[in-house]
Parts: sequence; C-alpha cells; structure tokens
Amino acid sequence: MILTRTQESSENSFSSSIVHRKKVEPITIDGRDYIYSVEFLLDGKHIVSGGNEGKIRCWRIEDGGEVGTPMHAGSPVSNIAVSRDGKWIVSGTEGGLVTVWNAETHSKVTEFKAHGGWVRAVDVSPDATKIATGSDDHTACVWSLSTGERLLGPLKHNNPVAAAKFSPDGRLIATATWNHDSVRVYDGQNGALLVDFPVQVYSPYNQSLAWASDGKKLFALSKDGYIHHFDVSATTTLSKWRIHSSNGDARCITLANYGTFIAASAGSSVSFWDTATREQVGSVIKYTHVIWSMAMSSNYDLVIGGNHKITLRTLCDMLPSHYVDNVSVPA
Repeated sequence: MILTRTQESSENSFSSSIVHRKKVEPITIDGRDYIYSVEFLLDGKHIVSGGNEGKIRCWRIEDGGEVGTPMHAGSPVSNIAVSRDGKWIVSGTEGGLVTVWNAETHSKVTEFKAHGGWVRAVDVSPDATKIATGSDDHTACVWSLSTGERLLGPLKHNNPVAAAKFSPDGRLIATATWNHDSVRVYDGQNGALLVDFPVQVYSPYNQSLAWASDGKKLFALSKDGYIHHFDVSATTTLSKWRIHSSNGDARCITLANYGTFIAASAGSSVSFWDTATREQVGSVIKYTHVIWSMAMSSNYDLVIGGNHKITLRTLCDMLPSHYVDNVSVPA
C-alpha cells in the first residue's frame, strides 16, 4: 500500500537526555485523498492527517502503517491541532464543525457548530483548555475545549480567516486572512486588537504563522515568498527575507523546536533558513506534489501533506550537523 523506506534499525545512543539521530530514508504514504493538514502526536512516533476524505487517520512514523480506526469528521477536514498534553486531537471542517477527539481511542469527545463557513484554522491553548478557530465567515473565536462554549469573539475580520495560533503562553492569538493583507495579534483574554501587520498570506489551512518560544516574536510567510519576522511587543517588523521561490505559491512554515531554523514551502518544494542569520540552511527538498501542509517534530522529523501523499523524513541528512545532531527526548 505504501512504502518507500529502507527498513533500518534505529539504535539511538543516549547521553543524559540527548539522542543522536541515525539517518533513515524517507517514506511516502498513500493519504487516500487530498491532505490539508498533518500533525505529530506528542510521542513523536505517530502523525495524524486529515483532508478532503473527511476522515482523520493516524500513522506510524517507523513504517508508515495506519494505527487504529479512522475518525469520521463528516465533511472535508481543513485543519487539525494536537493538544500539548497529548490527550486531544481537534479538527475543523468544511461544514463549520469543530470536533474534539480522544487521541488514544479516536473516540469523539465534543462536537459543536463553531462557524457559518469552513473552519480553516484550529489551535489548542498551551494548557489544553481552549480552542482558537478561524473561518470563511470572516471571524475568529475562542471556545472551551471541554464544553464547546464560546469564550471570546467573534473577532471580526474583513476577509476569510485562514490562520489562528495561540502564543506559547496562551495570552495572545495571532490570525491571518487568506489572500488579503492582514496578520493580526489579539489579546487572548479580552479580544483587544493589539497590532495589524499588512502582510498577505496564501495558505488556507493554518500554515502561514509560527510563534517563537518567547511569545513576543512571530513569523509569517507571505504569498510573495517572504518570511516576515515581527516583534509583537514593539509592533515592529524585525526583518524579512525571500525564500527559494517567489511565484506566489508560498504556503507553509514550521519552526524548529528551539527556534534555530524555520522550514518554508512553496509549490512542491521546501527550504530551510537560519532564523538568526536569515541564510539558507542545507538544500531545497523537491516533491512531485503540491504541499498543502507541513509539521516538524521535536526530534526534527518532517512530515509533508499534499495531493494524496504524505511524506515523512528525518532532517538529520538534510541539514548541517549542529542543527540536528543533538535532539532532546520528548517528555
């Protein structure tokens, strides 16, 4: 059914809490339909995917095999988020529904009508109690994860909201409108608009924004192929630089665990950039399919979702050794 991976043993050597990774070949999984969202589970050994099929599936990183029963969302799944405690998977759908799933049993825990259009973006707060959403109905909201009660919003925008991301401390929420010039940051408690950056993003599936770990810096990938680095606290743009492609098809970014580099996709290719020097790191990875979604684990495994395909690979053979040699073991 799937695979293009060399089956190698993964005899990792341990030094305190450090793992030295071994190179392995990438694998490709048949995603059954267009894949709009991919995420790693907390254990770093599994991923979940969702898309046009209307189902959320779980896969093993080791061999690409499917795990457990699919989660039936009822309509195309536009975005998936996994809670930081590893207990919950949250999905948003074309039909305006938000669903909370048990990450272990794949059973449905809570489901509620969140919006009058596509739920393009879902994110779970760091304390796993709230869900942020963005929708084609031009609004963003915050909901109780356990009950589905609306806690904040609707935060009105002028165009479809295609991104919604909690800051690492949960105090702020960043949003972006699809194909229009607006990356905003809101106070997560009272909904006050703090800053509005005139940047146009192209990803319709919550892939265009990434918070730095300090909760004060924000990265955004614009449609024209620039990574923008904002200081939210000072409401200023610190820097911006062009990635490997500028054909108007730049879609996805994901930030490495310690923020030392960022991955950015455009069309069917991915490049890597040092966040301090803004210089390209390693080579461009080229795929045979358009990339709609992308995620990176704390072990520097990279997963790509696109046209019926999910591709998994480790970055240890792609990037200079000082970026990926020493990887912290997930708690």
